[in-house]
Amino acid sequence: MKTRGLYIKSFIVWMGILLLPATILGQVSQKISQANQLYNQDRFSEAAELYEQAIAEGMKNGHLHYNLGNTYFRMNKLPKAILHYIKAQNLLPRNEDVEANLEYAIRQTEDQLDGRNPHPLETILFWTRDLNLEEHKTGLFWINFFFWISVGIGLRYRTPATQSARNIFLAFLVLAAVSTGFRWHKDSHQSVGVILPEQIDVYSDWNTSSVVLFQLHRGTPVSISKEKGNWYEIELLDAKKGWALKSHIAG
Repeated sequence: MKTRGLYIKSFIVWMGILLLPATILGQVSQKISQANQLYNQDRFSEAAELYEQAIAEGMKNGHLHYNLGNTYFRMNKLPKAILHYIKAQNLLPRNEDVEANLEYAIRQTEDQLDGRNPHPLETILFWTRDLNLEEHKTGLFWINFFFWISVGIGLRYRTPATQSARNIFLAFLVLAAVSTGFRWHKDSHQSVGVILPEQIDVYSDWNTSSVVLFQLHRGTPVSISKEKGNWYEIELLDAKKGWALKSHIAG
């Protein structure tokens, strides 16, 4: 009887562990639904708070960032709106609404500049811009699956056709692996920030006694390449770079 009771307790514990993520996900989804209702009622500050809570609790969703971007735009918090439009675009790279809203928001800034600096390899691996990381991983999984199917068939039926199929799938597998690795590296190592104050000075070094190279204004997106102390090194499309205080950049 004691052993049976132990089994029952173990079963209850494991079921609790398995059901916990689903419970949390349900609570977060309920929070998002409530935030959507608040947005439709023009209660933007309350909606933004719930959207932010959902993100803080681990919800990674492009539509969530898009909704939060719209909310901040309606609150006239342009830098935060642009930041979340960029995050939405990273997760929903082919979504025309996200792209249109991001372009419109940038046009409301003084600089009207999308300063994000694309990776040099993007000109070669151009299709990586149209797929998010999860889509790359899914594509890699299925190409790998069909490659090994072709290998198995080739071992059973050694014909020129099966060898050609194997070689084609191998070529696609290598390309998919390179593309996925590049997208992962870009998402992990390339940071984007948005200027918060009305105007900032960008310096030649990470201190205010160095030369002021240029100025940027509220809402301008920039690429963050390095970090030292309280400073970021930022880059722009035209190869301009310099140092700005972290407190001046939302990222």
